[in-house]
Amino acid sequence: KPFVLLRSKLQLRPRQLGLDGAMENTPEQWYKNLPILTRIGLTVIFGVTVLVQLEILNPMLIYLNWPLVINKLQVWRLLTSVFFFGKFSFQFLFQLYFFSSFSSKLENNEIFAQPGDYLFFLLCQILLLDVLSLVLAWPSGYPMLGPALVFAILYYWSRREPYASLNFFSFTIKGYQFPFALIFFQLLIGGNIWMDLLGLASGHIYYFLKEVVPAEYGYTMIKTPAFLVNFMSQYAPRGVGGGGGAAGRATGTAGGAMGGGGGQAPPPPAPPTNFGGTGHRLGGN
Repeated sequence: KPFVLLRSKLQLRPRQLGLDGAMENTPEQWYKNLPILTRIGLTVIFGVTVLVQLEILNPMLIYLNWPLVINKLQVWRLLTSVFFFGKFSFQFLFQLYFFSSFSSKLENNEIFAQPGDYLFFLLCQILLLDVLSLVLAWPSGYPMLGPALVFAILYYWSRREPYASLNFFSFTIKGYQFPFALIFFQLLIGGNIWMDLLGLASGHIYYFLKEVVPAEYGYTMIKTPAFLVNFMSQYAPRGVGGGGGAAGRATGTAGGAMGGGGGQAPPPPAPPTNFGGTGHRLGGN
């Protein structure tokens, strides 16, 4: 009877014990819930790192080297240079976390509502980074551009959600402040900020051409090619009229109009919104 009485008073449910969350928040479920392009990118980055770590793949074959691209027509180097962040390390884990987190948020943003928009954004960023790295490190360019691509994604997200709250080492900052806080932190620990600056420049060029020029001058500079739209449409969730993410799905038509048009200025982007809930805590316990 004491046991029955105690049991009747407690009446603990699985959700109260945290068992529901444990069952739902598994690594497999987290991986499956990632947007498709973020999931593919994360898989390729991790797979390439494993192959290099096991000495199956020579990283020299995927480094960016402009003389080899031009003289030997090794054009794959223009793309593969962003898939290697170095061998497994604490820095690698940080880069992987930033990529999976901010790429997911950006892929779900309403600016990429039309299928193919986010893929075109990534391709633009990779090519911009290739060209900018050639200017800064003539004549070969920087061999590894993965960290720069992550920073470009992070920077463009900060422009799309400038007032989202984040907790960075116990300091509350806004989204638009986050890239500069990371650069400052990198300086404090004696790190190299060139990859961050390269990503910032690439992300800002895209932001200026994609959003500022159409809004201020009425010209559409960046429009996703039709073949990319058709290709990615087969992977878009069913019942989504041109939506590529959660926010984009809710505003599929408006987001599609923002993706490009026939020379008219697109409607101004929706006002930035905060995260639903508390901010992200970075660097805390």
